[in-house]
Amino acid sequence: MSWSTRVACLCLLVASSTWGAAARADSGRLHLHLDLGMGAPIAGQARPQAGGTSAGGVGWLGIDWQLAPPIAIEAVLGFGGFARPYPRSSYTSTRYTHFGIGARFRFIDMQRGYANERGGDFWSHLWVSAHVGYHLFDRQQFGVDAAVGYAFSVRRPLHVGAFIRTALAFGGQHPGPDMMLVGGIELSLEVKRHPGQLDSDGDGLPDEREIELGTDPFRADTDGDGIPDGIEVETGTDPRRVDTDDDGLADGVEDANRDGVLDPGETDPRRADTDGGGMPDGEEVRSRRHDPRDPSDDDRDRDGVPDHVDSCPDTPQGATVDASGCEPVPEPEQENFVLEGVTFASGSAELLPESLPVLERALTLLRRHPTVRYEIAGFTDNRGNRRLNRQLSEQRAEAVKAWFVGQGLHAHRFDARGYGSAQPIESNATTEGRARNRRIELRRLGN
Repeated sequence: MSWSTRVACLCLLVASSTWGAAARADSGRLHLHLDLGMGAPIAGQARPQAGGTSAGGVGWLGIDWQLAPPIAIEAVLGFGGFARPYPRSSYTSTRYTHFGIGARFRFIDMQRGYANERGGDFWSHLWVSAHVGYHLFDRQQFGVDAAVGYAFSVRRPLHVGAFIRTALAFGGQHPGPDMMLVGGIELSLEVKRHPGQLDSDGDGLPDEREIELGTDPFRADTDGDGIPDGIEVETGTDPRRVDTDDDGLADGVEDANRDGVLDPGETDPRRADTDGGGMPDGEEVRSRRHDPRDPSDDDRDRDGVPDHVDSCPDTPQGATVDASGCEPVPEPEQENFVLEGVTFASGSAELLPESLPVLERALTLLRRHPTVRYEIAGFTDNRGNRRLNRQLSEQRAEAVKAWFVGQGLHAHRFDARGYGSAQPIESNATTEGRARNRRIELRRLGN
């Protein structure tokens, strides 16, 4: 029975004993390898003369035992030969035999299982190996060999891949080392799996479970919140999200000792409002006036509207308030309001200090009607250039809008327009009339 027939029978025997097993990882504890390739001597006494051919077939049978991912110890047995004897070698054949011991390293191991299994895929791992040992080539020699390849997860327990191997043998009949280069395909069988479930990052979750959850099996803390993935899964937080409850505090900040237990002094990373008072933990911490573990301070004025959404947080006890936390006021009877007392420096859009009380009263009204939109209309008297008056009136309307926005109102609630001397409300023939015509109006646009 030939070598290739014996190896094929061995592969089928191992495959029949492990076929159809559940997926867990691409690489197991014990593997068998068969490398079959074509190559040639490229240095030393056996390399071809000019115009000669050196192609030949070489194979290796290997076995490796994985100590801990990605490191395994490996033994290889090589066999084969090249096309014909070469003039510079006294041997009558170019057979090649090799036995070596070394190590194999599996890098970029996908750890997802095989292509035919749930959660698995066709991709697997890049590997490199190196050995020292006996070579029979130019004569009995000592040498080293190294290889690199990529294995694809075809079907458990089978990997198929490609490789490139080089061997360097010393101590031949003539000075200098012999060197060969071979490339080909590799068949690899997982004979023994890792005992238990593989946990590459030591976070307490098997790699297969992490693949199902969408966490990183090579990173103990996938979301970077300071709590290992295993503890998060066990205690109910999300190992893929820094802030599970969206309260503005990272899970690792709320669970200060990162043990998954709600200890004294900690807030709960599974609850946005630990104390149940109505205010999210993050808002309470940032305000510095609240304790996220004390529900009594979430609503200072006890009006039923938590402080973080209360536009009027200090209403009198017992007062009736609206959804914004403010006392409701009757809807104004008029659609337009002149802000009497809002004045500007002569010929400019600079608000004078005496305008502030008027603006603050208007601000209170606007806050109590947060959905109503207004046009801020600016007007001048009829003195001066009409075009310049219109520009000045628009600049003054923009100045009032900027003041309201600076107090926290949304800019989209306002349209600022300048009308110049158009639409007077008094005669411009008198000083008093011109003063009234220089005005700012709020014109309701709707909700």
